[in-house]
Amino acid sequence: MIDKSPLLLATMIGLALTASVLGGVVATRRHLMVIDVLGDSMAPSLVHGDRLLIRRTHRLRVGNIVIAHHQEGGRRTAADGSLASTWLVKRLAALPGDAVPESVAPAVGGHSRQVPAGMAVLLGEHPASVDSRLWGFVPLDDIEGVVVRRLRPSTVDPRR
Repeated sequence: MIDKSPLLLATMIGLALTASVLGGVVATRRHLMVIDVLGDSMAPSLVHGDRLLIRRTHRLRVGNIVIAHHQEGGRRTAADGSLASTWLVKRLAALPGDAVPESVAPAVGGHSRQVPAGMAVLLGEHPASVDSRLWGFVPLDDIEGVVVRRLRPSTVDPRR
């Protein structure tokens, strides 16, 4: 008769390790994500093709590069059927209570001097960026996270 207890013990340890690894992957995906930059709205800081590590958080500071859902008039829009990505990559320019940047004043009617509660101002770095200068305020709930670092620089030839 063969003693099966070492085999059973090894199987149980293997299952426990597998469950632990899978649990760690799920937990990590809740807090981190990876996206690729599409377009040049954040050039020169970020360019088309850069891969970014994002920390999902609502702890935001002015100056952070953030990702947010696409906007139209301060409302989230779906990118269904669009060649655009699901995410916008922009710099956080103002939070609730901060002064509205002059470049954004026309988009918010010029009457708001401060960013209202629950809203933010997002700006791209490229002069032709589509951002709060066009949409106005962006709901804080539409900001998904903060760029932690660039994982891979673009492999796209900028001369093309």
